[in-house]
Amino acid sequence: MVPSQWKTAVITPVAKVKQLAQPSDFRPISVTPVLSRMLERFIVKSFIYPAIQLPNSKLFFDDQYAFKPTGSTTAKLVAILHTVSNMLSSNPYVRVFSLDFSKVFNIVGHNTLMEKLSELSIPDHIYNCIHNRTHSTKFAKKVSKVSAVTASIIEGSGLGPAAYLVTAADL
Repeated sequence: MVPSQWKTAVITPVAKVKQLAQPSDFRPISVTPVLSRMLERFIVKSFIYPAIQLPNSKLFFDDQYAFKPTGSTTAKLVAILHTVSNMLSSNPYVRVFSLDFSKVFNIVGHNTLMEKLSELSIPDHIYNCIHNRTHSTKFAKKVSKVSAVTASIIEGSGLGPAAYLVTAADL
């Protein structure tokens, strides 16, 4: 069992600009307990990364380079350059489409994530450790009530990159 306090993030708004005029002038920073982040990193390293190395009929990780222990954005750029170079040897031109996923962690739905995690060969107790996250907001020394997190990945969590990798596996 993971204590519920370890699954709760406290969101603190931090100013992005000097003169605050509207809510978008703040950037929400989520703070999770240090022991929680350590446990999450252990779960990712010991269970999730090994599970994505196994063949899976519904989830495909071979074309994923980011957030994998053996991949990087540099490796992906080299792979794209190689593919484009090979295609140019037999085609007069090649079209490359690029998408910006800079806000991708904001839209990861927890139901979708948990459904895809259930496809991986991870023990039930590890699956249960990841489930049921909560958060509250702290502003001007006041703290809101705790509520369930149903979308997004908590910034700075140990699970964030692996959660995105699993979510994007069938795109």
